Amino acid sequence: MRYLLILTFFISALWSADATLEVTKNVGMLPKLAIEDASSVGNDSGTRFHKMLSADMNVVSLFDVDDRYATQSFDNPQAAGIHKDAVYILRYRLVPDGSGGYRTDVKLFQNSLELFSKIYYLKQREMLVFLAHSVAYDINAKMGGGPLEWMKRKVLFVRLSGPRRSDIVAADYTLSYQKVVLSGGMYGFVKWANREQTDFYYTSLSDFHPTIYKVNLATGNRSPVISSDGMAVCSDVSEDGNRLLLTLAPNGQPDIYLYDVRTKTKTRLTDYSGIDVSGQFMGEDRIAFVSNRMGSPNIFSKKISESAIKQVVFEGRNNSTCSTYRDWLVYKAREGRGAFNLHLISLNNSSIRRLTSSGDNDYPRFSHDGEAILHIKHEGSRSMVGIIRLGVNKSFSFPLHIGRMQSIDW
Repeated sequence: MRYLLILTFFISALWSADATLEVTKNVGMLPKLAIEDASSVGNDSGTRFHKMLSADMNVVSLFDVDDRYATQSFDNPQAAGIHKDAVYILRYRLVPDGSGGYRTDVKLFQNSLELFSKIYYLKQREMLVFLAHSVAYDINAKMGGGPLEWMKRKVLFVRLSGPRRSDIVAADYTLSYQKVVLSGGMYGFVKWANREQTDFYYTSLSDFHPTIYKVNLATGNRSPVISSDGMAVCSDVSEDGNRLLLTLAPNGQPDIYLYDVRTKTKTRLTDYSGIDVSGQFMGEDRIAFVSNRMGSPNIFSKKISESAIKQVVFEGRNNSTCSTYRDWLVYKAREGRGAFNLHLISLNNSSIRRLTSSGDNDYPRFSHDGEAILHIKHEGSRSMVGIIRLGVNKSFSFPLHIGRMQSIDW
């Protein structure tokens, strides 16, 4: 029972939520952009690609996107009739390569003047949405937009599929592409093992003791890292991939441990009779973590080389699940009955900004460039992936149609 209560504390409110693309934005005078298909007649991938690219260009947030579908010849600098008032035209042509992929030609026009042209090659048609992400990324860079490297990365999440059954799924951030990479057991708490996204860690709850495994995404080969009687979770990985922050409870008391991947040795960082979980790196020698040492969950920090503990958040009485980027920290706070919102705090001046306003928002994860925050959003019985773009003050939600999300990383 004690282990069950600890696990409940650690994963509280990590279950599901929404069902349509939700965009919250401050509407400004953005130039209108239309997206037009120059692919061969009868190529249904052209219409699907149009939807994907329209969604991505909305997220780019540099244009007022006209998402009405239209066709036009590829080299024609004039817009299709329904797009005659568009300032920018983004034109694409998908050409099957005969071996299951596409050659894709892309042009961007501004008032009939060609600004950008590029050829893309896609080997696997099921990865079509990643082609859309690459095009949107390049157009954003051409137009001088903020960093969007995260748009091309894979998202990894655990999907609950039944009693004591779950799947680990690799996806894109819109969930248009999903591939089950592990199924058949009870899994939890996924974490990419490196920035290249070649390997990941997860917790198996099907073993006699909770066990952390490392898995190669391409081969599926897995190897055990460490087990613990009470719980075993990898909550963060250092920039170089050589150090892990683990939550282990060998004696029924969950604490934060530093694990060296090269030497396979662990060092205990916290020693408290209550609950210390969810460690996050804050540079080389400091971590943030969640603890109930003040009576209710809150965010604390400490230097790895010292024992002194410092409280980070002083507002709210139920603050949990956090992520860090340089001098910034995002965390979940309970507000009212069943409402959990995300808050961003500056560790330099303690200023706090609320990032969400509705639903149950959980499991925030900063992008590597700090430009965006990935999270799980729940509203009623619906489950979504949420993206918050800090630089442009916009949020987007993408639905998960099957199952419930338990944890997520990118």
